[in-house]
Amino acid sequence: MRPLKLIGAFLVLIMLSMNILNSNAHTYKGSVEVGRTLHTDDMSLFSTTDIYTTHGVQINPYFYVGAGAGVRLGDDFTSIPLYGSIRYTILKKKVSPFIDAKIGYNILDAAGFYTNPGAGVSWNFYKKLSVFLKVGYTYNSKSYDNWRKPNELIKSTNIYPHGVSLSVGFDF
Repeated sequence: MRPLKLIGAFLVLIMLSMNILNSNAHTYKGSVEVGRTLHTDDMSLFSTTDIYTTHGVQINPYFYVGAGAGVRLGDDFTSIPLYGSIRYTILKKKVSPFIDAKIGYNILDAAGFYTNPGAGVSWNFYKKLSVFLKVGYTYNSKSYDNWRKPNELIKSTNIYPHGVSLSVGFDF
């Protein structure tokens, strides 16, 4: 029942964002982000490729609020995080540092609370278009049971699929 409440809250957040977008279309902002999360217990055994898309509202030059979804793919592991996102841009310059956080719920493998706080630098290269580099930490509250090491058929283990994340993205 709890996952349904979280998914419902996520959908309400998207609808509120759409309502704000309809009243003030020039504040819309979207992003696509691709990266890797390296498992912190044993980096050589488990990592995921992460792809996210986030859409929301740039409230002022410094503060952004949105919602999004992603996919995290690893050896014998797939998850879909649904999240709300906030970002604070520190300077109003062509190249600017920022801090951000994605907070939500992970479905499929390792279903449960999900968060991804991070910090990075953004380069605005043309009007509202920019690229960014970010480092952060991806956290899942639940373990993924029965993960098998690559090339090992019998032995399985429980892992917590969180760790240090590195990503590159594009804002539009």
